[in-house]
Amino acid sequence: MSGLTFRQEPLMTSIQLPALRLKDWKETRDILHQYFIMIGTLKEKMSQPHPHWWHISLRVSDLGITTTPIPKNKNTPDQTFEVIFDLKNNHLLIESNYREVLRIKLTGQSICALCEETCSLLTDIGVALPIDKKEFNDGRAGEYNEEYVTNYWIALKEINRIIIVFRSELRGERSPVQLWPHHFDLSMSWFSGRLIPDKDPNDPDSSKEQMMFGFSTGDEIIQDAYFYITAYPVPERLPNLKTPEDSRWNTEGFQGGMMMYDAFTKANNPEEKLLNYFRTFQKAGAELMR
Repeated sequence: MSGLTFRQEPLMTSIQLPALRLKDWKETRDILHQYFIMIGTLKEKMSQPHPHWWHISLRVSDLGITTTPIPKNKNTPDQTFEVIFDLKNNHLLIESNYREVLRIKLTGQSICALCEETCSLLTDIGVALPIDKKEFNDGRAGEYNEEYVTNYWIALKEINRIIIVFRSELRGERSPVQLWPHHFDLSMSWFSGRLIPDKDPNDPDSSKEQMMFGFSTGDEIIQDAYFYITAYPVPERLPNLKTPEDSRWNTEGFQGGMMMYDAFTKANNPEEKLLNYFRTFQKAGAELMR
């Protein structure tokens, strides 16, 4: 068994997928990345640790990117707040179940300025902040181009939806679909159910065989948006897999499958293309991990 059940009905997307050439929006991407890191740090400090570091990740919501609800403090667990990057309207929102919604307009302000204002508003609603604001002392303003943010949001919503479809087809343990603030990538993990020989079985982070399926906006090595698939550990014969059209086995920076976002946008059926890419590698990986 590969742990995968294929859908038979034809899949189509009506979304007009935008271009995400990193050279065009890198400055906007970089300031957004800093904002996500700040909120991810807040979530990490105020959340109970979870295996695989799932307590530090963010989620895609109807408006943008969210921390999901966080208890105000251990003495009032019924009072929660949530920090949301509203990428539709370009605001940072602080929503709670005990106060009105608070808003900060995103303009490309420095991470120092945004951190100061966010912390001030959280203090006003009674949240005792555990983060050191000195970590976010960069006072340089950045570029925040709303058109590029909108393009990123359109793409991210669609990719998140497709990964959720793929996730629903898998059997066994799976992670949520998560946005990792420090790496600025969206991904999910699938676990084969086997432990890795010679690893401490009580350490879930290092002992469980797994594959990761994700999306990156680009980095220093691959300087444009791309989809990736990695495995831990990499099965010996997986690099020999005949990869789907427009994808390849990557060895620079990471070992794994790679397909450029541009190929996804140009496909007649982008959803089916991405699902086929994920399915092909997952089926091969699952067979080799048995």
